[in-house]
Amino acid sequence: MMHSKIEAQEMIWLLVRVKRKQVGGIKTVTVGGEFEAYRDRKGRARKRRVQGTGERAFVPEHILRRAGFEVFLPVRHVWRKRNRFTPEKVRVAQPLLVDWMFVGWPADQNRWEDLMALDVVMGVLGTGGRPVVMKRETVAKLMRQWGGGMLSARCHQIAKQGHQFETGDEVRISMPPWEGVAAYVVDAHGPSVRVMLKLFGRDVPAEFSKFSVMPAGKARGRGDV
Repeated sequence: MMHSKIEAQEMIWLLVRVKRKQVGGIKTVTVGGEFEAYRDRKGRARKRRVQGTGERAFVPEHILRRAGFEVFLPVRHVWRKRNRFTPEKVRVAQPLLVDWMFVGWPADQNRWEDLMALDVVMGVLGTGGRPVVMKRETVAKLMRQWGGGMLSARCHQIAKQGHQFETGDEVRISMPPWEGVAAYVVDAHGPSVRVMLKLFGRDVPAEFSKFSVMPAGKARGRGDV
């Protein structure tokens, strides 16, 4: 019961500017994961993260979340070389705004001083000496469009609320490797959405989480399918 109440809380969202040295371009850290014990060459007991476990997070995003804030960092995915010794490329997330991210907290709390006390924060978007509070609908729309598969559980819930798909809706996929691909909805019951992807002039059936799909335009008529 308490969990549902928290999810339904209204949030205050601000667009916060963070220090560039903390962003480091596309600098990320690995958070959480599983660890295993081992001994180094000198026989000392050590721990190391099991390869493939944990989640990647941008440094300022991680700092703000550890301070108890909800954070949404719009990202896009780009291809980069794995390293300078190989031509192999990997798909990585890159901050869309670089120095800016959305930071939120429950509307019944006053976290302004806590936010401004963090060394990573430079300021917030404002006008007339007052911070601009972002509309929930605007933030939710941006989450669906630029979440890039890196939304927290609460941000997933915010992006989902008030957003339902119907059969025939034109959409775009927001998760790699299908990011940006056009599709139309054939079934939207439950937590997933079944769609037809438009690939190479053909309709290809696929299924995605509702968090991985965003609106692209008006619904198709039955005769257009």
